[in-house]
Amino acid sequence: MRERLLEAARLSTVGRLLPSVAHEMSTPLAAIALRAESLEHALDPERSSSTEKTRRYLQAIGDETRRVRDLLAALREFAGHLDTDSTSVDLAQLCRAAGRLVHHEAMRGQVEVSIEADDPLEAVRGQRARLGQAVLCLLLNAVQASPAGGRVRLEARNGPGSDVLVCVRDEGEGLAEDARERLCQPFASGRTPDRGLGLGLMAARIVAEAHGGSLTWESTPGRGSCFTLQVPVAGRREETD
Repeated sequence: MRERLLEAARLSTVGRLLPSVAHEMSTPLAAIALRAESLEHALDPERSSSTEKTRRYLQAIGDETRRVRDLLAALREFAGHLDTDSTSVDLAQLCRAAGRLVHHEAMRGQVEVSIEADDPLEAVRGQRARLGQAVLCLLLNAVQASPAGGRVRLEARNGPGSDVLVCVRDEGEGLAEDARERLCQPFASGRTPDRGLGLGLMAARIVAEAHGGSLTWESTPGRGSCFTLQVPVAGRREETD
């Protein structure tokens, strides 16, 4: 049942993101096509500006192609085959990939997203795709809970002791008392039904506990919420396994 719940949450999250990612990819693809067409016209030996235009167009093509590549890599990270073996995981990298995936969703909702991570951030040991799923769920939840003009802050820090903390703060309405009691239960959500099935937070908690960590939260009505994913670093988890 836990595995089915995680799978349902993963598909629900990726499904909610697909329209945004498709729209986000259409912009650089259109730019690539336009630059390629312009490049063909710019290759005129009788025009002195041809070389400079060619250089600019080629740079634009390279930039936009890399943008699409990064988006596809991030999407594969969260929608692809789930790993079953534990490996060393860089949570900072997963946080940045999640940020790329929610970029258009945040832009559409006029929400600013900032991502900060300690350098270096201690590595954790676990299933990369599952941990990425948990981070993505928390970030997407925060973006969708935030009002236009709001800000979402994701901070990945080396916590006290031997833990890595991923804190996601939003500036939404916060959680009412009854919503706090139902939080992290399947299909419980503070959003309207069209914004998802409410599986994300439950999935994030299951992932955290499966890795020897936890998911905690603080919320003040009218001032937003903060969800903290706590995962033990690789060495400490190996000692407790």
